[in-house]
Amino acid sequence: MRILSVLFILILAGCTSKEANLVEENTPTVCDLDYSRYQATVTGYCQIPAADLPDTLDTINKRITIKPLDEISEVFWFNKQMKYSLVKQEGDAPLIFVIAGTGASFESAKMVSLQKSFFQQGYHVISISSPTFANFIVNSTNTKYMPGDLTHDAKDLYKVMQLVWAQVQAEDEVQASSFSLTGYSLGGAHSAFLALLDEQEQVFNFEKVLLINPPVSLYNSVSILDQYFDLRNNRPAAVAMFDEIFARFSTVYSAQRSSKFDQSSIYSLFKNVELTEAELKLLIGASFRMSSSDMIFAIDVSFNTGAITYKNHKIDKLESLTHSMQRASNITFGDYFDRAMLPRAQQEDPNITKADLITRYSLHQIEDYLKSSEKVFLVTSKDDIILQAGEIDYLKDIFGSRAKIFPRGGHCGNFDRQNFVEYLDTTFQRGTN
Repeated sequence: MRILSVLFILILAGCTSKEANLVEENTPTVCDLDYSRYQATVTGYCQIPAADLPDTLDTINKRITIKPLDEISEVFWFNKQMKYSLVKQEGDAPLIFVIAGTGASFESAKMVSLQKSFFQQGYHVISISSPTFANFIVNSTNTKYMPGDLTHDAKDLYKVMQLVWAQVQAEDEVQASSFSLTGYSLGGAHSAFLALLDEQEQVFNFEKVLLINPPVSLYNSVSILDQYFDLRNNRPAAVAMFDEIFARFSTVYSAQRSSKFDQSSIYSLFKNVELTEAELKLLIGASFRMSSSDMIFAIDVSFNTGAITYKNHKIDKLESLTHSMQRASNITFGDYFDRAMLPRAQQEDPNITKADLITRYSLHQIEDYLKSSEKVFLVTSKDDIILQAGEIDYLKDIFGSRAKIFPRGGHCGNFDRQNFVEYLDTTFQRGTN
């Protein structure tokens, strides 16, 4: 199961390959299946030709101390200091901050794709992990509001962005002619709230802000993903499906001429195994649950909630975490929302209801600003799996001509495709299309 977990992580990181890049637009592939939005979410949307992006970047991986290290639990000894990355141009250039999606780090595959696109356009690129990523959680000075509260996440991010900007100026001699901002998935929603915050604080005065495949409602979107990995109601069937997927992957993998386990081999595995819609959903749900389990564990320890670890117990760095992580893996986001986020919010305001909180954790909370701001843009896919019925129409209504809706691509499945990269170039370099 451990090997299969690694496979899930690699596939669901948005891996695409040179082999996938050679697929012509009209060539019959797994992309032609009726459930191609799930395939696109897993391995990338392969119908559109790949963009010509740099193979590698001269990335500077950096660390910064946000809070005193002795305030961080010893179990997170490897996470002491917040990590981020910088890709810089020579001399003065515009700078863009990129915010990762739910549970993702600054160096996830999707972040790397965006780094390549914006660096190629001439931007300095600072990449920051999601506030729901363990390294961010344990280093944050926030001890009151749990990750997922978009307004307070934005305040936390804004503080981090100012600190890392000061650091790269001092240590890397970066000069910025202007500032822009983007983020994908949950990072897209965070970008919306950051744009509003920056209007008020005016530290960066963002020139352009792009929301990439954001959820309209965080609660609605993660509820969809929770349903893909339902171990409570049908655990034997899910386990049997995992075993079947693993057996088929193993058979195809062992038949390959090369034992190399890279992006090209992953794409070949996927193509030859021919996963069903149910199997794709299970993989997507499993990947989300892995990310959310890490998040829940980090929150439980950092906020001392006592939900999956013993309250007031200081976990030693050599202590076994098996039982805690098993409990975390059985907790859905719905559980987290009802048992942790809602009670914590009601401590601040006893009159707040679940419906109120669901609205707060959505773009509905700031829709008047999003309707009026000419510098905030949106790009998503009509078949994005995290959007409920009617939410695409809502986004069209809110953003109008500032919205770009690709017909296909699933959730964040087209980052390295030619049409997506051309859209980024058009939006950030020459205005809207």
